[in-house]
Amino acid sequence: MTLKTALATAALLLAFGPASVGSASAQTATQPEATTGGMTTQQVKTATVQFITLQPTAAVTSRILGTKVTNAQNESIGDIADLVIVDGKTVQAVILGVGGFLGIGERYVAVSPDNVVLTRDGDGWKASVNATKDELNKAPAFDYKKKG
Repeated sequence: MTLKTALATAALLLAFGPASVGSASAQTATQPEATTGGMTTQQVKTATVQFITLQPTAAVTSRILGTKVTNAQNESIGDIADLVIVDGKTVQAVILGVGGFLGIGERYVAVSPDNVVLTRDGDGWKASVNATKDELNKAPAFDYKKKG
C-alpha cells in the first residue's frame, strides 16, 4: 500500500467522517422550533451512519507522523512531519523534515504522496523516498509561516 492511498483514506475520514464513506440514505425528521405563540415544526434532513471495517494494511496519520524516512541507499534522510490537505479531502503533499541533527538545522520540504512508499515494519511503519540527501537539501523549503 502506498502512502498516498493510506493518506487519502485518512483525509477522507478526517474531512467527512465515517458517515460519508459509501452511500448514506437521507431521512426526514421533524423537530420542534420554538416560537413565541406556540410550537411549530421544521423538517430536518439526517443521514444514516455507515460504519467502516478497516483493512489490516490501513495506516492512521497519528501512527505515521514522525516516521523515519530512508532513501534507496537505506540512508536516513528525515522524517514525516506533516500532511497538506487541499479542498478538505485531498492529500496534496507530505512534509518531510530533512537536513537536521537532533532537531537542530532541520528544514521542511513538500513532496508528492506518490513519491513516498509506506510499508509495515513490525508493529510500526517505514517510509522511503527515491531521493538523495543532497536533492532534499536543495529542494524548495516548505514555510509553515506562509501556510494556513
